[in-house]
Parts: sequence; C-alpha cells; structure tokens
Amino acid sequence: MQPAAFGATVVTDRPADVAAFYQQHFDLQLTLDLGWFLTLRRGEADWEIAICQRGHETVPAAVNQLTESTNVFGFVVEDADKVAQSLIEAGVTLESEVVTEVFGQRHFFVRDPEGTWLDVIQLVAPDPDWLAANFPAT
Repeated sequence: MQPAAFGATVVTDRPADVAAFYQQHFDLQLTLDLGWFLTLRRGEADWEIAICQRGHETVPAAVNQLTESTNVFGFVVEDADKVAQSLIEAGVTLESEVVTEVFGQRHFFVRDPEGTWLDVIQLVAPDPDWLAANFPAT
C-alpha cells in the first residue's frame, strides 16, 4: 500500500478553538469547515490536520469516550526558540523547555487546546561524537 497523503484527526468538544490554535500558532489555513468537521493544511502540503466534533456519528464510540490524548504530532519548524517565544507571549504553556538533543534536534513539547501533544522540532547538526558512536565508519 502506498498512501497518497497523510492526515491526523483531533477529536474534540471544541473544534473551532482547536482549529484557531493551529491557525494562529502554526500558520495552517482552514480548507474545510462543516462546523463538526474542519480541515487545515499549510500551503500545498500533502498532509492535513482534521478536527472532528466528539460524539459525531462518524467517530467510533470508543474514540468518543477518550478524553486524554496520547498522540504526539511533530512539527518541523525553522526556529524552535522563536516558535516557543511566540507561544509563551500568546499565553500558551509549554510542556517542556527548548532543548538540543545530541541526535540533531532542538525541540520542545506543547499541547493544543484538546491536549494533543505537539513536538516542535528544529533540525540541527548532530553531535559528532554521537554520530561516531552510533554510525561507525564502514
């Protein structure tokens, strides 16, 4: 199987609030708004985020009963520090500090209004010692 595109769905009691969060902080554009179901995407990206009203008949009953998200969506950005600062200035609480990982990421975690975890990632050069230890020359 080769999917033509990818999408993730947030199930929520507050579709408009969740959509506004992604529009404001991640520059996603609303591409469909049925009230109970919204989709957002950035430019011509071949992925999207859907937001669906909890309790809607199209959502499996088991999903509708869940109230705590264990999903983590990753967003690759140009400047993690800049995004973090913008979120803080808008009154959004970060779930972690911005840190640089030896494997080549500068990132932090935040949650959307429904509680979905977001890993905001800036790609950086990996630590040379880490590279040598994990990818020895062949």
